[in-house]
Amino acid sequence: MTDLSPGDAFPDLRLPEHTGKELALSDIADGQPLVLCFVRGWWCPKDQVRVRMLVSMQEEIEREYGAIVVVTVDAPYVNGTFRAGVGASFPFLSDEERRVARELDLLELTDEKHLPFLPFTFVLDSLLRVHAVWCGFWYWGNPTPEELRLALREITRAEQPTFGDPRPVWRESGSAPAGEGIEGETIWIREDSNGLEIQRGIFEGALPEIGTEVSRSVVDGRPWLVHAVERDGGRAALHLRKGGEPDRSPLVRHHITVPPAGG
Repeated sequence: MTDLSPGDAFPDLRLPEHTGKELALSDIADGQPLVLCFVRGWWCPKDQVRVRMLVSMQEEIEREYGAIVVVTVDAPYVNGTFRAGVGASFPFLSDEERRVARELDLLELTDEKHLPFLPFTFVLDSLLRVHAVWCGFWYWGNPTPEELRLALREITRAEQPTFGDPRPVWRESGSAPAGEGIEGETIWIREDSNGLEIQRGIFEGALPEIGTEVSRSVVDGRPWLVHAVERDGGRAALHLRKGGEPDRSPLVRHHITVPPAGG
């Protein structure tokens, strides 16, 4: 097995989460950047600290279109206890048979008692390609929160033309050309009612016709409809705008995060 390094496609692993349900990395990422952490287990004091650091970042990563997943060699029910104990909202996957650990050559061979994962952290882009990698065999080898933020910032800057200051894109053409940003044969571009770009991502499946509903807003439930189809060489972009009546009420539709008690 060749060591995975930046630019490599990461295998789309499928393993059981703490409930026993199998999840693939692509299911968890859902077309967004992914922080993937291989963890020794609940019994490791260093990885207790490491996982609590991830929990401290879970809200900002999940709010800003990203995901986190932990993989251990423990059984699903053990992972469930570990996950609940640290207050994690992200999935913990179980490689109890160590199949993935052996395939990827990620076993910590010097721990003959537990034979756990080496504490690797990978940050993957929206196509599940390795953007950055760290190994925390020595604890200081683990990424700091700022290093994770920087890696996610770099991915977002490369994939989203509206990253930073979106006004130049809006002033130039409303939306950036299809060939910019995230790579893919077909992409979707979410726009406001005036055609100003908000976000873009990969579209899977046959090219839909204009007027087709492709998804729904998680904020107000309105459908994202194909407004126009742009072709740029061998690439297509679906320009999406919301259908239905706009919500003109004063009510807030976003999920509101309240600081924890005593925080």
